[in-house]
Amino acid sequence: MLGELGAKVQLRRYFRELPTEAEIRELASLLPGGVRDLVNPRSRRYRELGLANRNLTDDEWVALLAREPGIWRRPIAVRGRQIVIGFDPDALADLARED
Repeated sequence: MLGELGAKVQLRRYFRELPTEAEIRELASLLPGGVRDLVNPRSRRYRELGLANRNLTDDEWVALLAREPGIWRRPIAVRGRQIVIGFDPDALADLARED
């Protein structure tokens, strides 16, 4: 979608190239809810790991996200210090149009 809007896109497939903990922390720093905003509680993997009733620290979430790409909310689009998580066509279009 972003490419269709004329935005330059650098694609990263987290299932093939896991993000580092430093990259996760950088993404989390852009989000109001921090690292927890990167987690998809509706994902199958989240349920398989029994995470619903776990009270993990930010450091534990970061470590888990670094090894379990199935719990990520996707897609993630970043432009500078702006970020859109999840498929939100309007927010993605706004991100693509920003100068």
